[in-house]
Amino acid sequence: MTDQPNRSVRIEVTVSAHQPELLPGLDAWLQLGLISDIEVRRIARSQLTCPLPQPVVRSTPSSNTSDDFLPPTATPTPQDFLPPRPRPERERPATPKASTQLVPQLLSSLMAEISVIWLLFLGVFMVVVSSGVLAATQWQNFSAIGQYGILLVYTIIFWVASSWTGRQENLRVTSRMLQITTLLIIPVNFWMMDGFQLWQSPVGIVVAVVAGLMLSAIMFWLLRTSPRRNLLNYWGLNWLQWGWAIPGFPLIATYIGSIGTAAFLFHWQQSSDNESQERVDVGIVAIAFASLLLIGRAIFRAGVPVNQLGLALGISGWLLCWLSRQRPRFGWSQAGVGLLAIGWLVAIPANPPWQAIAVSGLGLWLLGDRIQRHWRIEDLIAFWLVGLQAFFLLWLLMPLPERLQVVAVTSQIARESLLPWQLIGLRLFPYVVVMVGSAFWLRRREHVMLADTTERLALLLGLTLAAVGILSPWVRSVYLVLSACTLTGVLLKRQPGDRALVYLTHITGVLTVLSWVDWVYPRLGSLYWALVLLAGVVLEWGLCVLARNSFWQQSSWYLGLGLAGISYPLFLNALNPIYDWSSNQVKPGMNAGWGLFWLLVPLLLTGLSRFPRFAQPRLASGLAVTAIFMAQFLTYAQIHPLLISLGAGTGLMVINAQRLRHWLVVVLTVGVGLAFASTIAWQYFRPTIDAATWLAIVLWSLWLLRFWAKRQQPELLQLYALAFDAWASVLTTVSLLILTFGTALTFVAWNLGFPNLLRSLTLTTSAILFRLWQRPTDFGFMGLAWGTELLVAGGIALTSRSWEHLAITNAALGLATQFAGDWYSVRVLTGESSEQRVTPYGSWHIIPIVYAGLTVVLIHQPFTATTGLYTLAAALTGIGIGRRQPSFKPLILLALAIFTTGAYELLIYQLMQATGGQAGDGLTLLAALAAAIAVVYQVCRRWLFPYLRLSDGEFSAIAELHWAGGSVLALSAPLALLSDNGIPVWTTVMVVLAIYALWQGRHHENWIYAGVLEIIWTISYLLNHSLSNQFLLLWGATISSGFSLLLYHLPWRSWGWSARPWQQSAILLPGAIICITSVGIGIPSLLITAGFYAWIAKSELQVRLSYLSVLLADWAFVRFFAERSLTDPLWYVTLLTGSLLYVAEVDPDLRSPSAKEQRHLLRCLATGMFCLTALYQSDFSLWQGFLTILLSIGLVMAGLVLRVRAFLYIGTLTFLFRVLRQLWLFINNYSLLLWALGIVLGLLLIWVAATFEARRSQAIALVQYWVNELEAWE
Repeated sequence: MTDQPNRSVRIEVTVSAHQPELLPGLDAWLQLGLISDIEVRRIARSQLTCPLPQPVVRSTPSSNTSDDFLPPTATPTPQDFLPPRPRPERERPATPKASTQLVPQLLSSLMAEISVIWLLFLGVFMVVVSSGVLAATQWQNFSAIGQYGILLVYTIIFWVASSWTGRQENLRVTSRMLQITTLLIIPVNFWMMDGFQLWQSPVGIVVAVVAGLMLSAIMFWLLRTSPRRNLLNYWGLNWLQWGWAIPGFPLIATYIGSIGTAAFLFHWQQSSDNESQERVDVGIVAIAFASLLLIGRAIFRAGVPVNQLGLALGISGWLLCWLSRQRPRFGWSQAGVGLLAIGWLVAIPANPPWQAIAVSGLGLWLLGDRIQRHWRIEDLIAFWLVGLQAFFLLWLLMPLPERLQVVAVTSQIARESLLPWQLIGLRLFPYVVVMVGSAFWLRRREHVMLADTTERLALLLGLTLAAVGILSPWVRSVYLVLSACTLTGVLLKRQPGDRALVYLTHITGVLTVLSWVDWVYPRLGSLYWALVLLAGVVLEWGLCVLARNSFWQQSSWYLGLGLAGISYPLFLNALNPIYDWSSNQVKPGMNAGWGLFWLLVPLLLTGLSRFPRFAQPRLASGLAVTAIFMAQFLTYAQIHPLLISLGAGTGLMVINAQRLRHWLVVVLTVGVGLAFASTIAWQYFRPTIDAATWLAIVLWSLWLLRFWAKRQQPELLQLYALAFDAWASVLTTVSLLILTFGTALTFVAWNLGFPNLLRSLTLTTSAILFRLWQRPTDFGFMGLAWGTELLVAGGIALTSRSWEHLAITNAALGLATQFAGDWYSVRVLTGESSEQRVTPYGSWHIIPIVYAGLTVVLIHQPFTATTGLYTLAAALTGIGIGRRQPSFKPLILLALAIFTTGAYELLIYQLMQATGGQAGDGLTLLAALAAAIAVVYQVCRRWLFPYLRLSDGEFSAIAELHWAGGSVLALSAPLALLSDNGIPVWTTVMVVLAIYALWQGRHHENWIYAGVLEIIWTISYLLNHSLSNQFLLLWGATISSGFSLLLYHLPWRSWGWSARPWQQSAILLPGAIICITSVGIGIPSLLITAGFYAWIAKSELQVRLSYLSVLLADWAFVRFFAERSLTDPLWYVTLLTGSLLYVAEVDPDLRSPSAKEQRHLLRCLATGMFCLTALYQSDFSLWQGFLTILLSIGLVMAGLVLRVRAFLYIGTLTFLFRVLRQLWLFINNYSLLLWALGIVLGLLLIWVAATFEARRSQAIALVQYWVNELEAWE
């Protein structure tokens, strides 16, 4: 850009201040660069009556603004870079507005203030680092004075630059950044003067004095607008960097700097300052950096122990927090808390930790003050946490020998060896007492929420401390005593209505007693512990009866339950046998008679349920029922305690059942009584009665009792009748299962069966008949059918033991029950309508199905020639049941599937007996059977349709499933090999299946695809059988292309079919053949097939079909490259690039104006891959590098000629990258050039930032024009 002579145009416009278009007009002029931001501010202050927000440059200028409206100005304008006449707008294709405005938005964001500052920072950083590296390469050539002189020169240069830019009105941000940079370098100067020890020589002293005075003057100059206290503070921090060679001075200097800075800040806070604090003064930034540098040098350079600085950090943090309480400022309180935390962390390792305790005291001071001012819960929680750690640190103030002596004396008292950490609970318990006392104080001050929070924290701390010493019996006991006393004192001072406190005190007291028992008797066994807890249960429930306070009564009730629950596993552990893993033996438990003691629990619960003043009698009664069942597990090991337990349990169950009057309790009562009676029978009548017979007797007894109870009036007896019936039903199932097992054993061998099997079966079946006589139910009919099956099976098992006879019997039973149900529906329900003529019991549908299922299972034990016939009989039974109701239609479908299975079983048995042939011949016959069934379904449709009561769609689906199964078998038959005699049969079956599919295709087009597939498969197999494999691999695609042309052109519409499926099949066929013959396909076949698809794409006017032609042509070229051993990646990427560019050019979706960006991205992707591959290969040889440059230049020229952005962008990037790559290779040989370039780059970033700050509007307009021009390109 070249400067033009200064010239200006005077324009005067008179408008009303109230005109609404005034502000939008000024904003538009501001965007166009016609006026500056300062002029807008002047107009607003002088002419407008209302204050307006400062106008800012919008991200983009108006889209309808032309560059012709830009007047000449004193500075170069974008018109200098524009052609004299831009192309008319109508010649440009419409593009989305968002994409047009993207680059100006990015540029406007880049020229924002924060972006300018960031660019300045990067530039300064690059200059400093690069200069430092260059200086370091020649460092040994300079003395200490010279080394420091380099730093001083840099400082002066930055100060001069900041002073010059400060005088420029439009470079204020740049000036401020350079000013801050200078202030940040000055403390480093003082450090380096002291670090280089310049005072060791007279010249160095002179240099140090002169530099110090000069830097002080620069400080005064840069901070002349800041408050004087900031200047003095910053000046003092810098001069404290001297004299660090004096022993002890680094620590003193650090404390002086930290405390002095805090004092200056305190003075700043106390002084009356009405200046706006919206912007942070540069002096504050400089002071913060100088302070951090002072502390950092002390820690990392001077080696001051960090734990010696903890109190200093804490005091600084305390002062910041204290100042923020008077006038809150953003970040002060947070910084103060952070300094306090850091001070505490660095001071905590010291021994003794007095600095950490002092810092904690400062924190408690601040938190206490906040609590008294705000009374907030979070401050209170922080106060107690800080106080806890401070109280803990007090213990560490005691010397280590005295601490060990305290632990030793305590261990003698506890009669065990204690570790110091186990005494933490006792040591910190006074803090818990202090918290409880503070809660009382807060409650008296009517701060109830804070008091409740303190009590919760005390409880949490108390529980935590209790967990610490829980492993030591003496410590635990003493701690529980202290806790119980504390809780009792709290309870006495609080109102008696605090339920939680009563529960907590009561629980603590019980735990205290148990803990002292454990300390006095440390080896007490589990049985005696159980007895102790049982005694506690008696005492607690006794207190529950005697207590007048409802809270104490409830706590005694629940604690008694808890003790009873804990005692139960202890009884189990003591009384049950235990497996000893060490000796691999089972150790017997103690006498089961001890378990009778636990009967006290249900007995006491039953008594509580009868006590008038007890609040939960039904709950106690229900728990008593549960406890009765639990007690039985404690006495089952020995018969006499078990009998006593069951007898007592039966009596208690009867009492509780009378109380509760609930059906479940009555059922359990009957169950306990049955268990009691069964145990007596097992003990005294075992030799005379077997289990099956006993169950039959119990069934008769229960149903006789039910018969009697049903005729009584009391409600409880009616519940007992239900219980008798329920138990009888359950025992019936159990008895039938046992008898089923016995019958199965009898089938296996005579001597394994049950004795008196038929007697037991007869008694059980007769009992079921008796129950059915009282009231018929589905469950009864199922049981009767089960019993009948077992009677029949038992008879066969005792005679022939033939599975076939049993299967025949089940088939007969299935058909008989099915016919009986149908007869009942037709004959008995003759007067009913057809809708109401339904079998009254659902079991009449299930029983025949079960018999038929058993027939199918049993008949397949030996697979014979008649197996299929019995399967067909079972299927007929299923069809007969399925016809009864429309909801049974799935049963008909299942029966038809079983019918097909039976037919296949007949055929498979014959195939198993046949000899010779191939496996494919068998599959062909199976497919023929499926085809025959499908044809039969279609031919006999009008007779089978009303009988089976299926819908038209379901009937067709069945036939189609058989066709599909036959097709799968037929298509897979050639894979299993066919014999010469089997090929004609297979061909016939395939033709029949194809004709079926094509005939169906006259109504449904999808069937045509299946028929065509079967025809193609048949022809392919016959060709494969007659021609060589090599010929088919090379020319199969060509043959399929010719066959497809024939399919495509035949007159299918005139023959009654839709032409679309045939043409679609013709299109898909060559592609499928190519996939099959891909291993050995020839290049001519690929090219011929590509031509076929190109012709199809043109005929169908489907451009995307030509993609297959492109893909096949690419495949042919890849095969050609492989045959010619062309392995360079660029050959293959060229094919991919050309294909993608073809898609971008011809794809219908990408040719629309709205898809311009997508087309551009696709072109970028294609050319990008090509150029990346070329760049990758360009380093291999010199000629490839030159070829890459030529290719990139060619792309640029193509982009300019064709007006295609993708070619222009990618070609330009490739050219630049290749040139920069060559430059990088040159830098590798001359490394100093890199850092010189770093300096140049840093200066360039600073210049760019300054330019952006000075000329924002002109740059936006310039970029806007070129973006619009490029957006008009392809």
